[in-house]
Amino acid sequence: MRNITIFMLILLMTTAFAEDFVAVNSMDGRDVLSGVYYANVLNVPMKFIPPNGDSSIFAAKVGSGHDVLLIQSEVPVSSFVENDLTLKNNTLEVYESSDAAVTNLDLAKKSGAKRFIIVDSAFSDGAISVIPYAALTDSYVILSNKNNAEDVASVLEGAEKVTIYGYVDQAVKNALSAYNPEFIGTGEDKFDDNLEIVEKVMKENSLTSAIIVDGSFLEESMTLGDKPILLTGRIMPATTYSFLKENVRSGKFTSALLLGNELVVPIYDVREKMEREFEEEGLNKSFGIIVKFAQVLPSEGTGVLVLDQFPMPSYQPNVEISDVFYNTQSEQVMVSVDNIGEGPAYYSLEVRVKVDGVDHKIFGEGGTRLIERGEQIPVSYDFDISEISSGEVTALVIVKYGSSRNSLEEFTSSEGLLESIDYVDNSKVLVQSAKYDTEKGNLLVTIRNNGDQTAYVFSKVSLLFGGSLSNISAADTRTIEPGSLIVEEFPLQLAEADVEANQNVTVFLDYGARPGFLVKQSAFVVDLAKDEGLPLLLIALVTLVVIVLLAAVYLVGSRKAGKKR
Repeated sequence: MRNITIFMLILLMTTAFAEDFVAVNSMDGRDVLSGVYYANVLNVPMKFIPPNGDSSIFAAKVGSGHDVLLIQSEVPVSSFVENDLTLKNNTLEVYESSDAAVTNLDLAKKSGAKRFIIVDSAFSDGAISVIPYAALTDSYVILSNKNNAEDVASVLEGAEKVTIYGYVDQAVKNALSAYNPEFIGTGEDKFDDNLEIVEKVMKENSLTSAIIVDGSFLEESMTLGDKPILLTGRIMPATTYSFLKENVRSGKFTSALLLGNELVVPIYDVREKMEREFEEEGLNKSFGIIVKFAQVLPSEGTGVLVLDQFPMPSYQPNVEISDVFYNTQSEQVMVSVDNIGEGPAYYSLEVRVKVDGVDHKIFGEGGTRLIERGEQIPVSYDFDISEISSGEVTALVIVKYGSSRNSLEEFTSSEGLLESIDYVDNSKVLVQSAKYDTEKGNLLVTIRNNGDQTAYVFSKVSLLFGGSLSNISAADTRTIEPGSLIVEEFPLQLAEADVEANQNVTVFLDYGARPGFLVKQSAFVVDLAKDEGLPLLLIALVTLVVIVLLAAVYLVGSRKAGKKR
């Protein structure tokens, strides 16, 4: 009997902790998202404590008798959570999260998932949009960027399927190309991407309802993954309205769940507008609206409580006007628009030339234009300033921008004297060579400044990568002094087949003699040299020489030892 007891104790001690509940106590939204993804892969419930949340209420929502994985950061919401969960008769395994990015990858490995969805770590819109699709396909969601792309690639070893959603860095696409990922969305418009994955979830799972949110927070209903999450932003884009209307018309969308009170009036207005338009077509169509605005815990004797919402650090596009002047040589008003945000943006621009504060000439671009992360776009308008005989000439530049083509929610402006500059762009640059360093995994492009002016260059390369033609951009604009060379490095892990497929590469250069005004473009097709380090024959020769020298030293030593005897 004693032996059996000892055996049972040993068995209990060696049995791995099998969590049946996931709880998150962290002020970092990435920890909360990782907890959601992990719980959905394991198909176990999860709860998070919101900022300023009550630990005793949180423990009551978790309940008792669970084996709880508690994801707890160095900056928790409450220091009482661990104790309150234990008092509820729960067994805890505490995962201490000191770096939310590392935690996301650790839980990916711990989950045992074989399917993965990759989203950009800066975009909470994407991280929220994919929750239902991930839950319904048993996929874990990885938050990635160019800094952890290689770490992500190593985590994915043995993956059955990899999906990339929305916008991600080119470095991420390159690192994951070996996994032949599926792409959902183009990454150019977050609302268009969201509609694509919502439609996919609804169609593949025969769902006719969705949760509608603005994308600024996470609420418990969103973590379950049983309904697609439709994003509206602060103002519903026209594409989202059209999507809703067509699905209501066809009977594929019947009801919406709203979380909190913020969207109640806007969505009711949308429904009324839709009903009027259907009525004009002779149709009687509409959709139901369910509002979840509070919660109660009868077992704890609480009254009505506000919803637990965790604010998400959503990506905010950031565009600035870096330069405005009048070029007397080209007779043009010139403006530089710079994307200084963490992702792509759309913008629309207007320039108002004023004389003594009164509009004299107005320039603008029709529609919207995409500006990539780190990109500078020069804009110029023909204008003969000599037609103004007197008065103070000023310029007002207004740029409206946003993360969606159809929703330019932000703006920036610049106003001041229209400075005149005598500026001629005589810059001349060319691509001298391209070489692939197999040891370091870098594509090296040598660029020469053949002109007598300092040149500013932004480069891109086009090559076959994983069987598909890909365009890879440099990290930044480079400065090249007259008569000088620079070597632009493109971090690329090319397989042997990729190197063989690219006997030459095309290098595109945007360049100019003034920062922010890279108005010249050139394309160069150059042979791709392959740097493999020391040639095999040379390595063999060096090795042979070393062996001969060692043998000679040995023989000399042996003879000396013999003479001493």
